[in-house]
Amino acid sequence: MAWLRRYFAYWFTLVVLLVLVAWPGRIMYYKHLTEKEAERIAAITPSHVAEHAPQRLSKEQLMADVRWLAAPERQGRLAGSPEGDATRQYIVQRFQELGLEPGGTEGYLHPFSTERSGTTANVIGIIPGNEHKKGKPLRTIVVTAHYDHLGVRDGKVYHGADDNASGTAALLEFARFLMQYPNRHPIALMALDHEENGLKGARALFSTQLLNPKEVAFNINMDMISRDTQQSLFAVGSYHNPWLVPLLQRVQQESAVKLILAHDRPARKAGYTPDWTFSSDHGPFHAQGIPFLYFGVADHADYHQPTDTADRVDEDFFHAAAEASLSSLLLIDRVLAEKL
Repeated sequence: MAWLRRYFAYWFTLVVLLVLVAWPGRIMYYKHLTEKEAERIAAITPSHVAEHAPQRLSKEQLMADVRWLAAPERQGRLAGSPEGDATRQYIVQRFQELGLEPGGTEGYLHPFSTERSGTTANVIGIIPGNEHKKGKPLRTIVVTAHYDHLGVRDGKVYHGADDNASGTAALLEFARFLMQYPNRHPIALMALDHEENGLKGARALFSTQLLNPKEVAFNINMDMISRDTQQSLFAVGSYHNPWLVPLLQRVQQESAVKLILAHDRPARKAGYTPDWTFSSDHGPFHAQGIPFLYFGVADHADYHQPTDTADRVDEDFFHAAAEASLSSLLLIDRVLAEKL
């Protein structure tokens, strides 16, 4: 048996040596890919933005909703908390006032359970489409934004203005605008809970079979869209669906923010550049084979800090980012219908 031990010891030592020799080379290679990705992003970053962008959404209402959602009284909107429940009822009331059709299993609510928070719920409103194929409505476009945040930690309120009162406020303004717009596809507006702890609200859409992936045409997800010092908004998803590139180029022509198509390429393409493909509620949609666009900004100093407050929102950027997201939705609604 001594020869067998020597045999395994030889191969183990050889493998360890090979790893030690190869690892520095792998690190250098990934650093090279990261640098090339930074060059690629710089090359595709628009040098200017539109001077006359659409003004379909109300900046005042966007900010009013952000201030309500991120107010100290909301106590950080922790999933399963009384303040999280109050936030959910606020969204339900707004959907009711705007006249959206209920899209949950209990009216507007889609309840689901988690070990940590017990039973909570997504809020879902439906705007029917105006076109049919073979007597049936077209597949649904789903627009998502999570309304939960981190709650209170060590006596400090984590307000979550950018993350993600901003996306929720945009969702509510989308609802107001779309109720007056002749969309072709049915559009489901979903305010999701429990994103901050594992994307549980988005995952529940499929695990409870509320959504059939075959009946969903597209997902647009908004998460952190209200501030960026470079006036840049990342549009994530075109690497997985290249047909989105010309579409987003058309959106850029009328956008007052810089749309950057990035953060969706794997390590073998982008090195250490973060891949956001599964970073928010669009991830479970992608896992089901559903094309998506995720709009969001880069992390900032107030990300997941008590200082992420409404007074730090860049109102003009927020308004322009919401408009760009809406332009993308309207164009996708049209392009997908014309593909039929």
